[in-house]
Amino acid sequence: MGEKLQKIRGLESFGGPFWLAVILACQTLLVLLATIDWKLSAALIVSVLTFVFAIRYPIAAILLLVAGRILSTGSLSFLRIGGMNIGLFEPMLLLALVVAVHHAMHHRLSLAMSFPWRTPLLLFLAWQSMGLLWAYRASVGIQEVVAVCIIFTTTTLILAFVQDFERFRLVMWAWIGASVFVGLLSMTVQFSGMSFEIAAGGGRETGLGQQPNWFAMNLMFGVLISFALAFTYRSFAVRVVLAMMGLFVFFCLLRSGSRGGAYSIVIGAGLMALANPVFRKWMFRFAMLGVLVFAYQITLGGDESTRKAFMRIWLNLDSLWRSDVRVRNWVACMEMFQDTYGVGIGPGGYAQVIQHYDWKIYESIHRYPHGIIWGLIAHYGVIGVGFALWLIVCVAKMAKTLVKQTKGSSWEPFAWAMPATIFAYFAWSVVEFNFDDKPFWEFLALFTALYLCVQRSLKNGEALPRHTAEDKPFPWQSKRGERV
Repeated sequence: MGEKLQKIRGLESFGGPFWLAVILACQTLLVLLATIDWKLSAALIVSVLTFVFAIRYPIAAILLLVAGRILSTGSLSFLRIGGMNIGLFEPMLLLALVVAVHHAMHHRLSLAMSFPWRTPLLLFLAWQSMGLLWAYRASVGIQEVVAVCIIFTTTTLILAFVQDFERFRLVMWAWIGASVFVGLLSMTVQFSGMSFEIAAGGGRETGLGQQPNWFAMNLMFGVLISFALAFTYRSFAVRVVLAMMGLFVFFCLLRSGSRGGAYSIVIGAGLMALANPVFRKWMFRFAMLGVLVFAYQITLGGDESTRKAFMRIWLNLDSLWRSDVRVRNWVACMEMFQDTYGVGIGPGGYAQVIQHYDWKIYESIHRYPHGIIWGLIAHYGVIGVGFALWLIVCVAKMAKTLVKQTKGSSWEPFAWAMPATIFAYFAWSVVEFNFDDKPFWEFLALFTALYLCVQRSLKNGEALPRHTAEDKPFPWQSKRGERV
């Protein structure tokens, strides 16, 4: 350690008295903070230790970044700047950024990451910035510009540090583990009677203060990848643990009573089942278990709160279009598009501008477009929608290429599970969400990291790991890869 310190330029000029003074100053600061609140001293110590550990092992910063994104909610925010909440995710992003800069300076880490959908994203950001000139209020619109900047930054950080399969698999563990932790914590909070919010007259799990649909869609990303990750391990015990984690996240998702979450998993699992006979058979059993759990909860479920949430999904299967909230917002979005001659109203300001189009919506809590595509139409017009479609095409080509290149390898399930999850989210995003909601972009960044890992391996002439007779996906497969 001493030799490393001596290598740092200028450090050798400081003697023992200087470092003694530094130690005393740190101790004094900790004592002063403790007199205010011992939690401040503890937080400072944990922060310093986390920073030192992340500098030594940079992948830890990415693990914390991903976990912070899953755990972040408005209710857990400890600071608000303008319309932006500062919670668990933002400090983790800052930590990862500092670690990246340090490694760029001292270890020649390149942060100029190139990825298939970078160009449309940057062009969309440029169009957003121009839109501030005619936005309802620049101070409101700047929040959406900052959101895209954060998307680009997190994507760059993930791609910079997740450059091999083992790191990718480690980050997948962090994602799934964070989802399980959120589910456990939210259930504990609700069962203890300290729930942040109970929706729809009781019975809907709201996570850690999220709106129930947002909570469900946060967890949705962790279900299929649990089974895909299980496919990459030889150990039966590890596979069982991952399968149980996926089922638990799925159960927590259903407890929110979110139709969007339930439909998305059905769509995603269905797409994954189309991949090949092996996926289809164990996805079928996953579906059967899900049906049994669902049937039990709506008939004999002992927990009344959970039963109500499941009944909401069952009784509202045909009510997607019954409410006029969505349609009224969509009509307003089209009118905004027409009134601006296809340019859009610019970033931000929808909740205020809607008063000129629909007073009933303006006085309600539903003052958002109810769909990503509708929000793009209203805010960014033809050009913004064009950049979004370009980005979608880039991701689709990336997914198609990855499926072909990973066929027969242990990474093939990810080549299906991640695009299936993305498509499932996209399908429901037609009727809900904003473009910067939830951990979608971090999930897409990890999918892109997997794609780039495969490209590097093939370029270097490295064969992707394949399943052998002894390396069966699950014990019920025969040595020929067929069903027993």
